Amino acid sequence: MTENSKYPSLFEQGKNLANFSLDLIKHIHSNPDKFITVSDETYRERMTICKSCDKYDEFDNRCSECGCFLPAKARIILDSCPLEKWSTDVGSWENKFDEIVKEIDGNNSES
Repeated sequence: MTENSKYPSLFEQGKNLANFSLDLIKHIHSNPDKFITVSDETYRERMTICKSCDKYDEFDNRCSECGCFLPAKARIILDSCPLEKWSTDVGSWENKFDEIVKEIDGNNSES
């Protein structure tokens, strides 16, 4: 920190963000089912919506609007329907993100 600033330099801030991003990626990679997927209930709701849509390709289990394989797309917490029939689960993501940060902070304090 410089004497004239109450914050670290932009370089230090960038380094801190990069370190946190790397920790976040490592944590999510180690726990993919725990943090980046929606609940089973939300998944079933999304798939029900998709299966009732005229863009649903039952043979390939894909969306003809975006081309995505729906069992994977419907599981991802930050994904949404291109036709706006279901949206990103922001509330769940924010809660899970807070959990991730606490776990990362806990792991870093143990190091």
